[in-house]
Amino acid sequence: MAEALFGVPDEIAAECRKRLPDDINAVLDRFNELRIPAIPPFHDEFLDGNTLIEQAIADYYADDSKEKLLAVLEAIRQCMHADRHFIILVIVNEEDDNTVAFRTLQTNDGKLWHVVFTSQEEYEKGKNSAVISHFIDSTLQSCLKTEATGYIINPWGQSFMLTKELIQMIYEADGGVEYTVFDEPITEELLEDGSFLKKAIEICNRNRTKLNLIKLARILRDSYVWIPCNAILSDEDYEIWSKAVLDAADNGDMGSLIGREFTSHDNIRMVPDILQNDDNFFFPVFTSDEEMGEYGEHFSKIQHHFLEAMNLARNNEKNVCGIVVNAFSESFVIPIELFDIIADMDSSIE
Repeated sequence: MAEALFGVPDEIAAECRKRLPDDINAVLDRFNELRIPAIPPFHDEFLDGNTLIEQAIADYYADDSKEKLLAVLEAIRQCMHADRHFIILVIVNEEDDNTVAFRTLQTNDGKLWHVVFTSQEEYEKGKNSAVISHFIDSTLQSCLKTEATGYIINPWGQSFMLTKELIQMIYEADGGVEYTVFDEPITEELLEDGSFLKKAIEICNRNRTKLNLIKLARILRDSYVWIPCNAILSDEDYEIWSKAVLDAADNGDMGSLIGREFTSHDNIRMVPDILQNDDNFFFPVFTSDEEMGEYGEHFSKIQHHFLEAMNLARNNEKNVCGIVVNAFSESFVIPIELFDIIADMDSSIE
């Protein structure tokens, strides 16, 4: 029983084996054969594909031409847009809620560098140290905000010095097309007119990576959206309105209703519209009232926090599959399975 929790020293295990009959030792051998594969080695799938970077670096070692240098940058760019990770060497501050900071190396010229690895194998070439696995995109962006010269990639093997200037070249290679949802601090002013959320959706549709989806979820969590609704009058108000319409029709003067004001005597129920696609129902919201276009001309429009929009969608009698944002332009569907994840996020508003 103790062995299962704490293990047993090899010399004690060997002595125990000597005292057991052959048939019991055979049972133990068979048991060990079955249980060892049940504990697979740790595998970080976000590092898969980084061999593209390693091969490009190896080619650069064989021929340090400008062409091979650009090939290394292109390999990093491709892995970045494919949601790959770097293993980052860090320092853990146990006195400050285990926060982490970049660990740096100083080269002979006095320059400071952060350290990253493309794979577990590259990391294991050096001594053990605290590391984290994180998106290449965010890792590169973070470096641009520090005083370090850049990154040393795989310092214990075929290393590559990725300076800030080279990082800028990686982003410039995108040709002005944005593949990454912005990292800037979220503020109420930034979210005010819905354009920031709309832009994030456009980028996610262009490059649907996990990192972009995480950033979009955080933006949605703090955003306000517009909801198209049908205004439902009370019976008394509906009777007053119907009589006014009938009187205008009898007098052949329907134009008299234009610009005429009516005051409701009871509360008006605002019932959100629901969109249907085959057998699936979706709760539509928009980043701005203008984004509804002609569709919005047939509805009253109310603005709600996205968290409230999720509650309305969840409690809708149509049993919706999710929320569709900007259904008639750059649409994006938030499945109902993600509602709790977004609701549980802390606000990013600074």
